Amino acid sequence: MVATRHTLLFTAALLAVSSPIGIEAATPVPLAPSRAAAVQRIDDYAAASDAARQAGAMLLVSIEPQAAAAHDPAGSHLERAAVQQRFAASGTPWVFCRLGLHDGGAALVADPGLGAMRRGAGIFVVDHAHPEYAGRVVSILPRTPGKYYRFEPAHIDQLPGLPTASLTQRSLILAVRIHPESPRSTEGTCDPVLCSEAAAHSEHQARLRRQGHHGWDARSRRIAGGMGAGSAAEVCAESWPDQDLLDSCVDCVASWRQSSGHWNAVHSPQAAYGYDIRRGSNGIWYATGIFRR
Repeated sequence: MVATRHTLLFTAALLAVSSPIGIEAATPVPLAPSRAAAVQRIDDYAAASDAARQAGAMLLVSIEPQAAAAHDPAGSHLERAAVQQRFAASGTPWVFCRLGLHDGGAALVADPGLGAMRRGAGIFVVDHAHPEYAGRVVSILPRTPGKYYRFEPAHIDQLPGLPTASLTQRSLILAVRIHPESPRSTEGTCDPVLCSEAAAHSEHQARLRRQGHHGWDARSRRIAGGMGAGSAAEVCAESWPDQDLLDSCVDCVASWRQSSGHWNAVHSPQAAYGYDIRRGSNGIWYATGIFRR
């Protein structure tokens, strides 16, 4: 049987445990109003970047067709008090910067590092809050429609709740969370061990240019050593070729939806999870999700 792009792989392993332990899904707890830092608004990219660095904040940049237009769907969403409160209550400082394409925005989105912005309006986030990602772009929401990803202002609401992680990890987690069936696998802890394993295996598949659970026995033993209890499961998927990051993330989540076994892992609550995705030299992205109940 010839494998197609929609061939999906799933595996599970029981980790050795001396006694079962339970970990409840994490529920974000809003800060008390007195502790929630106000979101700063600085509509100059250099000044906003400096302010974010000095404050150890996340920098959200909204590139809009026209600068600060009152009825811009993304900009007006960011102006809503409830949205700003969501960001302020995240426990991490935020700086917002709104720019028009003709007021410096076009030069920014032309940078190769922002290729996933599709050279148009959209939102990107630079992490100045966490040393391991300092100065790196960790989220991108392009407003130009792609093959699979279609921007909605409500997607902005997901940004403050995404874990501290890389651009590829946060993008795949976002794709899981915005799926219309509301999968619950990311309600638990985003675990660094599982994220590292997902990153390494996605890189391995991309290097081989072949989807598979290569080395799962060894990987599951490492997870057992690092986690100590519970059962582990892994899902893998690959995108159609020559897609950008967000299209491929949404594509891979949709592929998991086609298999009951995969979807059970992605849709079910998990105590801990790690997701990542990498692009191979063949233009195909390879996604991995690893979970522990």
